[in-house]
Amino acid sequence: MKQTIFITLFMFSLFTFGQELTDKELIGKSIEFLKVNEKDLLIEKVTLKTFPKEKTIIVLPIITNRYNECDYCYDIDNNILIWNKKSKSFEANYTKKAEWTSDAVYLSSLKIDTAPYYLNKNIRAFGLRYSYSGSSRVNPYDSEIINLYYPKGNEIIEVLNNFELENTTGENNGTCENASFETSKSILIMNDKFENKLNDITIKTNIKNYTFDSECDKEIVKSESTKSEILIFDKKEKKYVLQQSTVVKNK
Repeated sequence: MKQTIFITLFMFSLFTFGQELTDKELIGKSIEFLKVNEKDLLIEKVTLKTFPKEKTIIVLPIITNRYNECDYCYDIDNNILIWNKKSKSFEANYTKKAEWTSDAVYLSSLKIDTAPYYLNKNIRAFGLRYSYSGSSRVNPYDSEIINLYYPKGNEIIEVLNNFELENTTGENNGTCENASFETSKSILIMNDKFENKLNDITIKTNIKNYTFDSECDKEIVKSESTKSEILIFDKKEKKYVLQQSTVVKNK
């Protein structure tokens, strides 16, 4: 009987040890690890993603510097952690104070991007996409921005900061009559010639100016163009920066 109980307890302990933590448990452990107040966590903006199979990236946006003039005006700290599923511990973390600000233009979304951003033959980065939206109907505004990071030991290294991928702006009087809009959408194209240094990144951007008919049903394109740019790694700045020369082709 005792042997049966021992075996049962042993098998249960193995099963428990092998279980992966739920997202809720990981968020709780992250809060405890960072020693932050759970009440300041923007829980609806928290995001987690596997990278690669044995690790999980966790992003915790923490409200800081609340402003007295309005309830929705504050700064937000960016906290990134990497959880190792095998060792069941945090192997790297990164914090940037007041990375984002919320006011009339507010932080609308956060998303971890684990596309294969290979910076060279040894380094694979991951992205953090964040979007801002405006509250004005007369002058609508939306923007999606990306940062790039890669893990190095117990650190997370940022190599690209605040690069705008998408932007939509407009001007109207509440209707589509005499309204005008502009959108730009960019993609990052990684260099497939793997070297030891950090490779250049090509940026392809499509820009469109348009309006709508009076019924707001049909989009009327006024002009379209494409732009090509290069991001190069600046060793002094330790960041990717835009190369000065650009090419614009009108369609």
